[in-house]
Amino acid sequence: MRAVFDAGTYFPDRPPTWLEVGITLLVTGTVAEKVLRGDVVSWPALWAGFAVFAVALGPASQSTLGARIGQWFRGLDGFTRGAAIVLFVAGFALLSRFAWFPDALLSDFGSGGLLAAVCYMVVYVAWAGGVSGWTSGGADGP
Repeated sequence: MRAVFDAGTYFPDRPPTWLEVGITLLVTGTVAEKVLRGDVVSWPALWAGFAVFAVALGPASQSTLGARIGQWFRGLDGFTRGAAIVLFVAGFALLSRFAWFPDALLSDFGSGGLLAAVCYMVVYVAWAGGVSGWTSGGADGP
């Protein structure tokens, strides 16, 4: 019988790398600064972003569609993966430029998503019991 919550299904089969942890610390600083300065305009937008990203990082990533998208993305070479990320960011920028809702709501939604990613990394490090080298493939990687 499968457990209700099996953390191993939500994380890679390796400990996080220092690069991943470092990026998470940068994100933490960005989100914390915004919240501590009181720049959050819409708490509901922030929590909606948190919820959407938490579902995307957890249960949705384990769905058939999520697994296919993850497999496709991991199958890309470095240049193509970078291009996909740039296109996503460009699409996000266009949405914020031409959408009917205020930029502040989109920003708060994104901050909530970043907060969910930070929480994911904290749980991942705790679950893995530590951090490995700088990258996942190499002398100390699988």
